[in-house]
Amino acid sequence: MTHQTRTWRAALAAIVMLAAAVGTTFAAVGRITGPAGMPHEFAVRVDPPTPALVIGDSAISAIRWVVGADNAVIGFDHTLDLESCRRLYQLSCRGREGRIPPTAYQAIADHGRNYKILVVATGYNDSEYGFETAFKNIIDRARSYGYTQIVWWTLRSDVDYVSPGSISNHETFARNNQRLRDLLATGLFPEVVVADWGGYTSSKQDWFVTDGVHYRAVGAFAASDYLSRKMAFLDRRACPVPRTPTSVPENPCPDPDRTGPVADIEALYQIGSDGVLCYEVGELHQTQCQQDTHVIQLTRALGLGMSGVDVSALQTRLIRLGMLTAAATGTFGPQTAEAVGAFQLSMSIPMTGVADRATLAALGFDVSAVP
Repeated sequence: MTHQTRTWRAALAAIVMLAAAVGTTFAAVGRITGPAGMPHEFAVRVDPPTPALVIGDSAISAIRWVVGADNAVIGFDHTLDLESCRRLYQLSCRGREGRIPPTAYQAIADHGRNYKILVVATGYNDSEYGFETAFKNIIDRARSYGYTQIVWWTLRSDVDYVSPGSISNHETFARNNQRLRDLLATGLFPEVVVADWGGYTSSKQDWFVTDGVHYRAVGAFAASDYLSRKMAFLDRRACPVPRTPTSVPENPCPDPDRTGPVADIEALYQIGSDGVLCYEVGELHQTQCQQDTHVIQLTRALGLGMSGVDVSALQTRLIRLGMLTAAATGTFGPQTAEAVGAFQLSMSIPMTGVADRATLAALGFDVSAVP
């Protein structure tokens, strides 16, 4: 038998074996007489995370300053651009980290076309004059850079905080919140969604230092938690964390503005003690951690005839406590003296009408520099 013949017979045998195997398999399966059955599992299309840019001022900057708080911002692709003394559209002031940050308007351009969602958590350093113009300019720029959704945080207004230069205070914040809602009611800004941080935190004074705006450590984690839940709600995703350690994350995540604040933030996160903030100092952003409770510091006792930003801060606190019914003018007059006396009486401090070191300390100010 030649080599060619052996090769041909081997090939024929292989063909016969293959045909038999196919036939056996076909017989086992049976003839196809109808449509295929339903699959047991379905493929699910997973969209890539929508990138978000968060632009904020010194209040929400605590997310960056409090160690670990930024790690609680989870569940969505994001960049945190948080700077002390930032303003919306007008030139920003010099912040506590030793630099003048770009405005929110400029920051949008600085970050380019890399994002689709813009979160604006800025406004405590802005006056009410020009707010509408600033809002419209920011929306126009965001649209030009391809943003499809803008989430605008409301401001806390039951506060003592007075911005640098005394250009804004609690009354300003309340009016700008209302102006924001009035603008959205026109229907001209359908891509803008309100994140009602002011309403969400109205009962949580313990999350904030005495000025009512800047966060304690627990407040920084609460802000991260709120932001994460708000974005999950807007994306129709599951909440990234449960509301309590023993529960499961809600799916879909409800709007935190409707559910209200998480009762026990400290049970969900490992939060350090108050007082240590890590800043990124100067134009080089060199990290420096230091003791800083972010409480308003006063440097002198205050009495009749005196004026200045410190007097305005004193008056604002007395107004909030219901001791003073007049406006915060920055001038210490008879009504302010009477209000100081009423507060002293309520605290069993000698009733002098002069805001001395003991009185200012009882009001919650940092008096370490007061003689």
